[in-house]
Amino acid sequence: MYIKESEKMIQKNLLNSKMVLHGRTQRDLAKFLGLSEVSVNKKFQGILRFNVNDIKRIKDYLHLTDSEVVEIFLS
Repeated sequence: MYIKESEKMIQKNLLNSKMVLHGRTQRDLAKFLGLSEVSVNKKFQGILRFNVNDIKRIKDYLHLTDSEVVEIFLS
């Protein structure tokens, strides 16, 4: 099945803004998730996808609301 580029992209600008608000970097996020910086960067680029566990952990880490999670990862 072909996935259009727009369908696999997260709202990385919104995620980045939430990270900046909490003083976090992709490096910090990678350490928190137990992933390499390269893997997290690929997830931000849409090359790899955040899995459900990643999203749940990011929600707690950045104190995201349910609506923010939907907007960042599912829209």
